[in-house]
Amino acid sequence: MVIQTASQITRVVQKEDGFASILGHIGRWQILVCATVSLVKLSSGWVQMAILFLTPKLNFWCVEFSNSSRFGDNSTCYDDCLKYEYDPSPFENTIVSEWNLICSRAWLASFTQTVLQFGVLIGSIVFGFLSDRYGRKNTFLLSISTLIIFGFAIPFSPDYITFTILRFFLGVATSGTMVVSFVLIMETAGPNYREILGCLFQIPFIVGHMTVPLFAFYFRRWDSYSLALAVPPLIYLGYFFLLSESPRWLVSTGRVKEATVIVKRACQMNNLPTSKVEEILTKLAQNIQSSNTGPKLNYTALFRKSLRLKTFCCWVMWTISGLTFFGFNQYISQTSPDPFISVAAAAAIQIPSNLLSIWLIKKFGRKITTATFFTLGGVCGVVLGVVPDTFWITLTLGTLGVSCASIVAATIYIYTSELFPTVVRNMAMGSSSMAMRVGSMVAPFVSNLSLTVSWFPSVIFGLAPIGAGAFCLLLPETKGTTLPDSIEDD
Repeated sequence: MVIQTASQITRVVQKEDGFASILGHIGRWQILVCATVSLVKLSSGWVQMAILFLTPKLNFWCVEFSNSSRFGDNSTCYDDCLKYEYDPSPFENTIVSEWNLICSRAWLASFTQTVLQFGVLIGSIVFGFLSDRYGRKNTFLLSISTLIIFGFAIPFSPDYITFTILRFFLGVATSGTMVVSFVLIMETAGPNYREILGCLFQIPFIVGHMTVPLFAFYFRRWDSYSLALAVPPLIYLGYFFLLSESPRWLVSTGRVKEATVIVKRACQMNNLPTSKVEEILTKLAQNIQSSNTGPKLNYTALFRKSLRLKTFCCWVMWTISGLTFFGFNQYISQTSPDPFISVAAAAAIQIPSNLLSIWLIKKFGRKITTATFFTLGGVCGVVLGVVPDTFWITLTLGTLGVSCASIVAATIYIYTSELFPTVVRNMAMGSSSMAMRVGSMVAPFVSNLSLTVSWFPSVIFGLAPIGAGAFCLLLPETKGTTLPDSIEDD
């Protein structure tokens, strides 16, 4: 389409998405940007799932007592034990055996993952602010640089405290790559394809999750394993040469000339006309500036009468989604006789689950899909605690539970974004994401209860999502509805 007159330009920018009017909803440029930026999610899977093989369940026994020369029983703690030894199979050395994270120190194994997830929470706040203030590209390059630096530092940690502090900053950097890459993709694709791309965006994370067992299988020491995971992200240095700034961000900050260069190049890749591009972008920038003159809302707006129930229910659902997804994965890796197969299977099933979620939310809607798979995942968790401890039974139930958690995680992101009006949508998504991190911070402690009370984690991972499904039923369906722009529209 060639825009010829000022009146036509005005009509274009008054549409739902002026950029889509210039670039199309999807094309060669959008596909290229989304495919390359999504690759950063591989490291998100490696970083967040590395714990599955850093703190596996180990057999240990006391070999030196303070008052006797006896040998202790397997996996039994003694107050007068001076030295423990560990079964070297299947790992030569883990952070558990390296720093004796057993008995009274066992909680430290869970704590290091909690600290990592706390870093992810902090990073989402810090890098979200930086990307809005200084641009998507610069913030993204900062996050991948710090990701690489701390990734290579961790294998050389001399003690547990250093290791945990470094993992905190690794979590902060990882969050930056996740936040900015998703924003780049959402600002690149047209509205008609954001649902699909929002789900497909998770595929590289799943691939990263799937390949974690391969790293652990070939590198059986925690330091060599961590070093191996730090090497592949070096490929992200290519972003310094390939990545362009988001033209939407440039326009929103009044840098129309720079945006015009990028958009014209993108139009050429999509075989679309480039005439009047600068005029359209100038008009878009003016509209953005005029729309920013009203009063600014803050997080208290989420507790207004019309939004209070939605906010509370979303926080509950996101918290339990984080708890079940990360906790379930760690639980089945600790209770399985073959963690390599179990972790790989739990990751692999997420790919069809993620693709299935696209069809489910279009066919049955957001509410039914979310409530149903919360409940099914909870049933898998409850049954897992009562069935015989047979490898293939536990593997099947565990992977099905992870599959349900994966479908829920993909669905609630879209569902939440549609529940809230435009003026508070980002705040709703940001606070919900923080709630998910709270759940993921608690998850390691719940899953590690299997080391003392084997059935207790399955009860929590079973009843919690069933309860979340009940909360979901309190919310309205958003399939086919018009997105509200103001709180009064809600």
